[in-house]
Amino acid sequence: MINLKTNNFQINNVETVLFDKDGTLIDLHYFWGKMTELRSLAVIQKYNLKNDMFEKLCSFLGYDVQSKKMLSDGITALYSRSKIIEIFCKNLEDLHIYATISELEELFDEVADEFYKNILDYTKPIPEAIDFVDKLYKQGVKLGIVTSDSIISTKLTLKQFGWEKYFNIVIGRESHKDAKESGKPTLLALQKLNANSKTTLMIGDAPIDYISAKNAEIENVVLVASGQIKADELLRTSKYVCNSLSEIICYQEIL
Repeated sequence: MINLKTNNFQINNVETVLFDKDGTLIDLHYFWGKMTELRSLAVIQKYNLKNDMFEKLCSFLGYDVQSKKMLSDGITALYSRSKIIEIFCKNLEDLHIYATISELEELFDEVADEFYKNILDYTKPIPEAIDFVDKLYKQGVKLGIVTSDSIISTKLTLKQFGWEKYFNIVIGRESHKDAKESGKPTLLALQKLNANSKTTLMIGDAPIDYISAKNAEIENVVLVASGQIKADELLRTSKYVCNSLSEIICYQEIL
């Protein structure tokens, strides 16, 4: 087991660490920004909308086209896909665009198929996060990923950057019928890793990661402000917050 500390907190006796992916390990603005653009263009084409609807549709999905940033209060990368589609469907209805949830699910699947063909063009790692993962790995910590993204997408990313050796398990949206925030996918990760929730740490960049961990009875959750939410806002959710994973020192007690 290892201990982790920053200038603001310390967490002892950690045996297993579960990571979120987007915003924690990779740059979510770049990744989800492109996905959002493709989804919006697909909606415009399917429902014969004017091209000037593009920015509004992107904003509904939580992306600001001008700044090329995901919005801190946006829905993409903060909610599971089913919830995103539900909210987006209501947004469209308010504009008298009558899409069904099943139509949007099918459209999102079609976009995803195209997106994954070029996924490596849209994926940028967060170097400080990978340095941290490497340190944990070298100290014998069991590592896993619990993400709302697909397993295919996640494993392509791991392979591209040579991160496959680090993670013992990848739990994606297709791993469990219930969404990430239910805690069920996180519980599945614990089961597959034969991990104890009391000695497990969850690391993410959004409240959904905290909720997922707590529903899986994981007591310690670190939120890092490398995604779309600032540190002071994250402190409203977790007492363990840092701006970068480079701030965390991990060490083993010398007996």
